Amino acid sequence: MTIDLTGKTASILAAQLASGDLTSEELVKSCLSAIAALGDPAIFITLMGDTALTAARASDARRRAGRPLSAWDGIPVAWKDLVDIPGTSTTAGSAVYKDATPPAKAAKIYDNCEKAGLICIGKTNLSEFAYSGLGLNPHYGTPVNPHSGHVDLAPGGSSAGSAVAVAANLVPLAVGTDTAGSVRVPASFCGISGYKSSQSHYDKTGIAPLSTSLDSVGTFAHSVDDIIQFDAILRDVDLPPRPDTYAEHPNIVIPKDIVMEGLDTEVLASFDQLLGRLDAAGYKIEHRAFPIFTVVAELFAKHGTLTVAEAATIHKDLLASEDANAMDRRVLDRIKTASQFSAQDYIQLQWERTRLEGEVSSSLGSDLLLFPTVPITAPPIAELDADDELFVRTNLLALRNTMLGNYLGMPGVNLTIGNTKSGSPIGALFSMATGMDLALLRHCDEIERQIG
Repeated sequence: MTIDLTGKTASILAAQLASGDLTSEELVKSCLSAIAALGDPAIFITLMGDTALTAARASDARRRAGRPLSAWDGIPVAWKDLVDIPGTSTTAGSAVYKDATPPAKAAKIYDNCEKAGLICIGKTNLSEFAYSGLGLNPHYGTPVNPHSGHVDLAPGGSSAGSAVAVAANLVPLAVGTDTAGSVRVPASFCGISGYKSSQSHYDKTGIAPLSTSLDSVGTFAHSVDDIIQFDAILRDVDLPPRPDTYAEHPNIVIPKDIVMEGLDTEVLASFDQLLGRLDAAGYKIEHRAFPIFTVVAELFAKHGTLTVAEAATIHKDLLASEDANAMDRRVLDRIKTASQFSAQDYIQLQWERTRLEGEVSSSLGSDLLLFPTVPITAPPIAELDADDELFVRTNLLALRNTMLGNYLGMPGVNLTIGNTKSGSPIGALFSMATGMDLALLRHCDEIERQIG
């Protein structure tokens, strides 16, 4: 039996597994059938069908014996190919590492999922070394946004394959990473829920880095409730009880600085409609200046970004070798700009970051910060491929709003708030001060339930 996975949350599927209405083997076969039927070879770099089916049969045997490893035992997950999984190469989306020696140990978050009985369907495609907000990859192809019409649209990146795998209803859950927007941008472009954690929220052991200071683990799902439950599994902690209702709505702050500038007309219209729904639901909304964003933008303009400095250091041996010629030219060009970066720039950015994280906490307290996730909707892939200057401009614009949160350590959740007339999704980004991940997720779960 194969089932239609459209819109099916992990929670719904877990309930069907628990009731006996569905087996994990049937679920995994349905995922594999959906992947084959879609026919986009660029979504997965490594598809692990046989291994997943073996794991599914073992999960079913545990359930029959009354010994499931968790409520989500048997649920399939897709993993961004930065995450170490024994038996598979960690390619980081690069042709250079296509045949790399598989790691001896799994990433910590992967181990935690195996402990709970979740099943790896495969490893998903990404922008090379996770270094782009648009999701293009010349080595393994670019996953096509499921909301494309007659023109193939970019999926967003760098966690392109993970976002498309959920948005195209191939799997209910996927793991990504986010250094400047690599979960929130594709979640917005593809029309699904996407969560970027504070940098220290998850154990990042066994995940290939792009920028050790800014990298965050993130997840994709059809609901924030799924993300909350998945979060507990990834951290190997007990799931806190979910309240039926929340005692008090947080205040919502709409910043007047930078993030609200130059929005596409339809993005702005959907955002205004969201504010109307939030107001009707009883949320207090405050429009005010948030000068910290302006300070960060000025720091980037003066000193550059931590990402380029750390990426160039992490990949210094590759950059000095002949293999650098095999890299995506767009990624190589961006990393090469680190030659203009000084030690003083790096230190100044780190000093200011610590100070500004404290200012965000003081300014927001327990309030939510809200603005459009991306000023634009998904652009056509062919136009970006054909014009490097257009690619650079579009990439910077796609990451403009989200990259501020990485530097400031802020967790963020993308919620889909509407679509353009042509069907492209539009997202809004809810964020809180660093370390307030669980409060943010609870609030976004409530908002999602109240306003749809």
